[in-house]
Amino acid sequence: MIEDTSADIISLESAVRLRLEGKVRRLAMERDALVQTMRTNHASTAQIHGAVLALVDARDLGMLDQRLAGHVRQSLGADVLRVLVEGLQAPDNTRAIQGAPKGLVVRVMESHGERLGPCQPYSVDIFGNEAAGLTSEMLIRINVQGREGIFALGSRDRLTYRPDQGTDLAAFLARVVERLVAAWAPS
Repeated sequence: MIEDTSADIISLESAVRLRLEGKVRRLAMERDALVQTMRTNHASTAQIHGAVLALVDARDLGMLDQRLAGHVRQSLGADVLRVLVEGLQAPDNTRAIQGAPKGLVVRVMESHGERLGPCQPYSVDIFGNEAAGLTSEMLIRINVQGREGIFALGSRDRLTYRPDQGTDLAAFLARVVERLVAAWAPS
């Protein structure tokens, strides 16, 4: 007589298959998230490249100011863009490039090279009358011919600039602006 032992065998095939299908789904979601992050990074890089190209074509401080206040500000998704330099005597008609009183940068930035997040009480000193309604900001410390300064972006959207964001591309743009302002700024 042959004994039937199939009742004693437990099939793990369906459990293994379900586990593998779950892993495949998680890996596909991770891949999709990675691809989306790469696309976002590529778009951000293209924005900064476009901004830099627009700026290096400027022929003087006035044109640089116009491009910063217009095309560059818009391409970066900011509502306000300021380049403040302590002791700078900027022409009266500039909108983005402005002089700042001595000590402003240390008071606002303290020892930080950058600040991102919700607007602070000092935002009026940075953005002037346009500070009303701004809820997030990105501030990057710059140096123009030995004078302290701030490259500042402000937004009405509270999520535009967050403390967890990377700033390497914006810092690169700030370095470009720093050098261009230094080339044309009155001493």
